[in-house]
Amino acid sequence: MALWLVLIIAGLVLLVLGLAGLGQFLVYVGLILAVIGVVLVIVGRGNRNVGR
Repeated sequence: MALWLVLIIAGLVLLVLGLAGLGQFLVYVGLILAVIGVVLVIVGRGNRNVGR
C-alpha cells in the first residue's frame, strides 16, 4: 500500500476518534497526517511525466 494512502487513512481514523471524544490531540494528529498524505499525492503527481 502506498505511503500517502496509509497516511490519509490513519489521519482520517484519528480525526474520527478525536471527534468522537477521545481527545483533542487526536484531532490535530489526524489533520496533520491527512494533510501530509494529500501533499504527497500532489507532489507525486507533479513529478510524473506525461506519456511515460
